[in-house]
Amino acid sequence: MASRYKVKKEATEEQGEKAKKTRERKPGELSRFQKTVIVLFIVVFALSTLAGALASVFQSQNQSQPLTVETIDENYEGVVADLEAKVAENPEDTESLKSLGDYCSSWAMNVSMLAASDEDTAHSNDLLTKAIGYYDQYLALEDSNEVATSRAMCFYYQGDTATAVTTLQELTAAGGAEYAPAWADLGLLYEQQGSTDEARAAYEKAAELDPEDEAGVKSYAEGRISQMDEAASDDDATADEAASDDDATADDAAADDAADAGQTAEGTPDAQADSGN
Repeated sequence: MASRYKVKKEATEEQGEKAKKTRERKPGELSRFQKTVIVLFIVVFALSTLAGALASVFQSQNQSQPLTVETIDENYEGVVADLEAKVAENPEDTESLKSLGDYCSSWAMNVSMLAASDEDTAHSNDLLTKAIGYYDQYLALEDSNEVATSRAMCFYYQGDTATAVTTLQELTAAGGAEYAPAWADLGLLYEQQGSTDEARAAYEKAAELDPEDEAGVKSYAEGRISQMDEAASDDDATADEAASDDDATADDAAADDAADAGQTAEGTPDAQADSGN
């Protein structure tokens, strides 16, 4: 899935400006930013290593079948059950373990996008927990920066950004220090938290580790930095405009005060005496 950033960059650039208003969300409910990330994941996942299998998983969608949580479940259940049977026969089947983690993640994200109840949200989170479990089984057998990064992002999709950030920080400080996608995802999480300096540093590191853009990370990271710069420029322009409006308001108020003071002075005894003379 290393090439996912080439698709992710194009989709991210279509985001536009994100709504800056916040509201109270239920536990497990996704923010708009998280939903955008999930959409990107689903698009990228479908175009990556499991594309062939996913084509059969979603063939019913091409038959005008209404897309609901129930149909999503039906599409994934068979594929996941087959993989689980393989792992039951051979618990050290790392290929199947990774596929299970990837499928459960994708399944969870499709469910989360269609979630219409607390039960649906809980279902999505349960699937993400299963994905983390399969990734853990894989990592107990062999190291993989790709799997470790995917595992970390599952926490984010569950709404636990802090754990996702900590996990990626630990990964990039150890075995994943030279793994560009981990830095790119860490930058994304920092950006979501509003830690723009940290996000920029992570994106710059990601781009540095993919100098030829072979994994698409360099262009993705540079694209995110450009959007951050544009957002900062827009914020500065808005702040300058607000300051200008404040100055104009202050000038108007001062002029009004001066006019009021002049009218008051005309009514004083001294002013009346001077007028009489």
